[in-house]
Amino acid sequence: MRLLKFLVAAFCFICLCWFQIVFAQIEDEKCLGPGCPPREEIKLEEVLVTAFHGGEVIITPTKTIIDVEKFEKSGSVERVEDILKHLTGIDVFSSSTTPDPQQVIIIRGFDDSRFTVAIDGRPITAPTGRAYTQVDWSSLTTSDIEKIEVIRGGASALYENSQGGIINIITKKGKKRVTLIPKISLSGDYSRFDTHSEKIAVEGGIGNLSYFTNFGNNESDGYLRNNYWRGKDASARLNYLFPFRGNVTLSFKFSEKDMGYPVVNDPSRSDYDPEYPTVPEDADTLRRGRTIAYPGGESHKERKSRHLDFIFEQPIGKSSLKLQLYKTKGSENSYWYGLSKGKLIQNYLGGDDGKEKHYGGIFQYHLNLWKDNSLTVGYDQRWMGVKSMPDNFRVQAGYFDDIWALTHKLTLNLGLRYAHMRELSYPYADPGTTTKYRHKFKTDLWLPKCTVSYRFSPKTEAYVSVNRDYHLPLC
Repeated sequence: MRLLKFLVAAFCFICLCWFQIVFAQIEDEKCLGPGCPPREEIKLEEVLVTAFHGGEVIITPTKTIIDVEKFEKSGSVERVEDILKHLTGIDVFSSSTTPDPQQVIIIRGFDDSRFTVAIDGRPITAPTGRAYTQVDWSSLTTSDIEKIEVIRGGASALYENSQGGIINIITKKGKKRVTLIPKISLSGDYSRFDTHSEKIAVEGGIGNLSYFTNFGNNESDGYLRNNYWRGKDASARLNYLFPFRGNVTLSFKFSEKDMGYPVVNDPSRSDYDPEYPTVPEDADTLRRGRTIAYPGGESHKERKSRHLDFIFEQPIGKSSLKLQLYKTKGSENSYWYGLSKGKLIQNYLGGDDGKEKHYGGIFQYHLNLWKDNSLTVGYDQRWMGVKSMPDNFRVQAGYFDDIWALTHKLTLNLGLRYAHMRELSYPYADPGTTTKYRHKFKTDLWLPKCTVSYRFSPKTEAYVSVNRDYHLPLC
């Protein structure tokens, strides 16, 4: 039955592609003589808006695109959330003056468990189960980012679990060069609370081979007691352009963070430190989804992540093919020194429950048969889990996403995603037994998408969107 559904979906994709090709040919054959009147071309309009201290934002009927380099020129921009907090409809909440791996970012009322965060089109949001790590925003530094695309709402068929929208981070690639001499960029800054950062970026290559690499270091003592921050991140990309216009990219991204939890600093206690602000036991700052932390033991979080990607892209006339394979590994260990039954004890959460793995592949066929239409057809598959519970989730999906500019002002976005989910439950033992096993659940979904937008003026646009989406359990 599952195979039949996939065959039906594939048949629909083929029919859709055939229809667009035939329709384009018919349009071209209507008048080919020299006396034919000039043909009118309808474009998907772009509106250029200058804002955010001189930064540049491009708004289209389907997405908002932020040029990161122009933000960096206008001021200090260290991480992705430094940009997102300037966008309408996105809220950034943090109770710390230092970078926070678990700060909350909201799009249209949804947190990051209900919108997709992707790097170069592949998702890094994964329901791995016991890792409790959703998105580590502190690892998304801007050193290796070229652009950020924001799609609000679940209108795109490229992903499920995107009720709030999609944030796609486009990384920098090496550029074609005629000399072996690399371009080297150095930067650094220092501010209060012994806060400093250093960055180095190197890009170069020769001929059709290019590369980009960077390394960053960030440290801060923090404003509150034990609210320190230590972080390192690095990335490297190698790109080769083939004579047949295809190109292949290999990339690696690494980040390592150690963040201290603020602890009680009360003058009535013998362990009070007057060098830091007073923090009583009932302060909201101390309540971050765990018990209150006290001085005298370890109270901090260690977070590591690694992203490995292979991308092959091949233009074919007015269309293009893209194959992407990826793997993400991460680990998280959390320590806090807190009260239990009136006694201070050391607590720990992590180990094999916090060692996550997420890998998969994406195949996409993108068609631009004429300037007023854009069609994407694709298939993706993902595997997700943690070391203590491997292979938690498997997701297979086929989809198409079709954008039509019906007029200069009216745009129609149609899409359909078929997804098959396979989930393994937590280990379970029947009453009266000790042998544990895991239940297997399978879910098949059809997720249609439809959005109509109308631009009244360059600054005013209204849209109606009706979509069906799916929230992955445990995410």
